[in-house]
Amino acid sequence: MTVIKDKTAKKNPWYFVIEIGDGKERKRIKRRGFRIKQDALDAERELLNQLNQGLDLNAAKTLYRDFMADYLRDKKAKVKQRTLDTYAGLINNHILSKLGDLELGQITPRHIQNLYNDILEAGSLSGENLQKVHTLINESLKKAAGWDMIIKNPAAVVDRPSAQAKEMQYWTETDSQLFLEAAKDDRYYCAFLLAITTGMRQGEILGLRIQDVDTKNRMVSVRQILNHDGKTLEAGAKTASGIRSIGIDKVTAGELDMLIRRVREEKMLHRDVYEENDLLICTAYGTPVSPRNLNRSFYRIIDQVNAELQKQRDKGQPVELMKEIRFHDLRHSHVVMLLKMRENNKRIAERMGWSSVKMLDRYSHITPHMQKETADAFGEMFFSAPTGTKKESKTL
Repeated sequence: MTVIKDKTAKKNPWYFVIEIGDGKERKRIKRRGFRIKQDALDAERELLNQLNQGLDLNAAKTLYRDFMADYLRDKKAKVKQRTLDTYAGLINNHILSKLGDLELGQITPRHIQNLYNDILEAGSLSGENLQKVHTLINESLKKAAGWDMIIKNPAAVVDRPSAQAKEMQYWTETDSQLFLEAAKDDRYYCAFLLAITTGMRQGEILGLRIQDVDTKNRMVSVRQILNHDGKTLEAGAKTASGIRSIGIDKVTAGELDMLIRRVREEKMLHRDVYEENDLLICTAYGTPVSPRNLNRSFYRIIDQVNAELQKQRDKGQPVELMKEIRFHDLRHSHVVMLLKMRENNKRIAERMGWSSVKMLDRYSHITPHMQKETADAFGEMFFSAPTGTKKESKTL
């Protein structure tokens, strides 16, 4: 062991040098920047221990950004394109800016924690996305350790960031009906209708094919989705449990029947240039509808409704403006309506394409009044029962 003090260095003067290999393959490794001699001795001992355990020193010098490029390429065969795009955005925009120029062997828990602290202080990511950042770092460095590129995964000892649940936004039945009435003549009316009456995701609605719609038996099947880019159609769903069949009501089935007829008429009208995708919600030429355009129509209709409501308020009428929610919140609205109906939790999970009823935990703060209704119903049943039917208390 060779630990030396650099007398010319103003701070962190201690360093160590070790030699590994034999003959022509012999190499010298130097590590600088230690404040006291003991720190250098500890670091030297740790490196020797890692080398004895099989550490590939050359691999440990791989820049994290290069490793993550391969990591993303490996992910390509395992996840859907939209998920891969999300991973790439988080890695390129938030992870590599701090860790990308470090070698794998240089990354410490402190580096990772500092990254999380910087993101939190800047407010550049939601808590949920910061947790995804942690998952990506932890999974990638665990892989590097498994391949003996590093001995230990430094992310394993860093606490997973917490995420505060956002207040969930949703519409009541009245809000939803008011919106649908205003959207009746909009080209994308059925997209809004399906979101409210089935809780389908936007990508599921825009990827829905006519062959997957059975208006006679009142069922729609999720078998294809449209990517966020508005161009790529992908087989399957967001998750395995997302591939499902959903029952629809008679009104929705009737509206879909009329839409199918309109789509077929447009196909004949523009047959020379029509793009055959068998899509239910599509442009007049059969091409997929851009999520951006659908959202634009959605917010425009909300603005129209609120403009009319504002006129009523100006006349002194006690009306409230419609809450501006996201298209995705129509899905939440559907769940809340099902909960108010006392629908079975398992059926709700199946309808929404969830793998577990635990997803309903997110809605526990929305409907506390339901607990009161349940208590009142129980009290009325129990305490209004004839005295003779009540069981006598047993004396212990």
